[in-house]
Amino acid sequence: MKRIAMATALLLIAFPATADEEQPQRFWGRYEFWTGVSSWPSLDALQPAAPGSFDALGWGLGGAIHVSVRQFANSDLLVGVDGFIMATDSNISGFVDDLLARQLYLGASLKWAFGEARNVHLDTGLGYYLADMAEVSTRYYGLERVAWDADRLGAFVGATWDIGEGREGKQSGLSLALRAHFVDYGTVRDDEVLFTPLIGEGAGKLDGPFYVLQIGYSSR
Repeated sequence: MKRIAMATALLLIAFPATADEEQPQRFWGRYEFWTGVSSWPSLDALQPAAPGSFDALGWGLGGAIHVSVRQFANSDLLVGVDGFIMATDSNISGFVDDLLARQLYLGASLKWAFGEARNVHLDTGLGYYLADMAEVSTRYYGLERVAWDADRLGAFVGATWDIGEGREGKQSGLSLALRAHFVDYGTVRDDEVLFTPLIGEGAGKLDGPFYVLQIGYSSR
């Protein structure tokens, strides 16, 4: 019996971390950077005073960081911040260049991560949206004329799939997300008319939802 006890003690000394290594690693949170394409039905439906229209699709860059604040049996609740810049081109010719619709967003958000891998998320957030329509010169850097701008509070809902994360030895990789943003900027019109009006008085109302398909890199 003494020999068995001594052998057991030697095994425990030689392999002290075996039990700890089998425990799953705690999910602290995640961060991401992405590029994406947007579709904004109400922007596409505007009828400006000047000939032309906005493109059906826009483009943008964004990022986010979240930390886990509550762990459940098969899910985690994360809190963090999201932000992006977005732009949509047009063939509406102005005095400086073609009219460009731009957006900026920054806000707080929640992510609910599901499954053992915690790589499928439901997303929601609330934050500050800023939009404008401007002529931005592609020939002379820094030359632009803002025809209209507005800022509002708004919200989004969506879902994210972290394709590369959660597998053994993989803590980062490709992520895909789809977001629907809800914000109402009201009726758009030229704020100051120094030249021929581009937007006019009755171009229409610019509101949500608008949709963003995000493709990026995420890590935890």
